[in-house]
Amino acid sequence: MPVNDRLNPLSTTSEQQVALLEKKIDDLKAEYILFFNGDTRQPPEKKREDLEKAIRRLVYGGSKSAKMEMIIQNVAQRFSLYNNMWLKKLNELEIGTPLTRAQKPAAPAAKPGREKETRELFLTLNDEATFERFASAYRDMLPQSGGSEEEKDQIIENIKAKMLTHNLVEARVIFSRQKGKLSIRIKK
Repeated sequence: MPVNDRLNPLSTTSEQQVALLEKKIDDLKAEYILFFNGDTRQPPEKKREDLEKAIRRLVYGGSKSAKMEMIIQNVAQRFSLYNNMWLKKLNELEIGTPLTRAQKPAAPAAKPGREKETRELFLTLNDEATFERFASAYRDMLPQSGGSEEEKDQIIENIKAKMLTHNLVEARVIFSRQKGKLSIRIKK
């Protein structure tokens, strides 16, 4: 939903500030996507820090109505979610990440009798248990299941990043394996 649909155009300065911050969050998200995809060389750290300060000033600013307080808290939580993900990914890049899919050895063909297998799960960013079930189902569907805690965390982080990229708080995930290949689709 666009910011302008939610906020009144004849609004107070605080609502205009929130609308501007929401646009800056979206712009920063796009810049981080470009960085993590390798399209830019430097992460937009200065912009992230400036945006973090602006949100902090708004949160701890003067008295606000209950409605405005709730809107500001929602924006702050949204930024916090993205910020944590960006910082974690940057940290992983600094220390080195586990093998990517291209570096892993090729998986053997699917077992006979299991030519096509499908599974569906519901994920929500508000319930970490749904991501634990997702990681478990993901590993079960792979021909060679890895069981390390780092792999599980990477699986969870990847699906959360996909959901955030597509602005999904809740999603249906459909796994299907056919002829030894795993396919994952995310639906609203």
